Amino acid sequence: MRALVTLTAVILALLVGASPASAHDRLSKSTPAKNATVESLESITLTFTARVRFPAMVLRSEAGTMVQLSKPRTEGKDVVAALSAAPPPGKYVVGWRVVSSDGHPIEGEIPFAFTGGPVPAASGAVPAAASPLASAAASSAATPARTADPPRTGGAAQPGADQDSGPAVPGLVWAAGGLLALVGLGLLLTRGRGRGESP
Repeated sequence: MRALVTLTAVILALLVGASPASAHDRLSKSTPAKNATVESLESITLTFTARVRFPAMVLRSEAGTMVQLSKPRTEGKDVVAALSAAPPPGKYVVGWRVVSSDGHPIEGEIPFAFTGGPVPAASGAVPAAASPLASAAASSAATPARTADPPRTGGAAQPGADQDSGPAVPGLVWAAGGLLALVGLGLLLTRGRGRGESP
């Protein structure tokens, strides 16, 4: 009877000792979640029930095209890998493999769909180029108006010249009149002398 009790105790001890060894770590959640549909995809996060080691992760499309990921890093119970750029919309699969805390490797796959949300507008957007007509109008508005050319001296100065020469005409008349008066006076004197000398 004692031998049977001892044997039972040994078997129970073996079972209890083997339970922790057989209870490997497992994946508790992931971002993206399995079979989820997401609009944003900047990184992939896997959360395990315990801290794992030597993580490896790949991301491929449904057609088998690989998407570039950064080297996975462990953050407590999380394993995180970042994407260098968002992939085209479509169906993707995350393949992962880690070493459990008990030393056994575990692996799995996480399928999901990526729709690709609207791309936010850039804060420093370049304005659209102006049309040729708008550019020409802006150039015309920016160009200062030309001042009127000063009047040419040839045509505009003639009225002034006429005004200056106007007073010269009466002077000539007066000179001619004076000359005629002198001539007339000379004739009168000549006639007077002739009358005085005749008997």
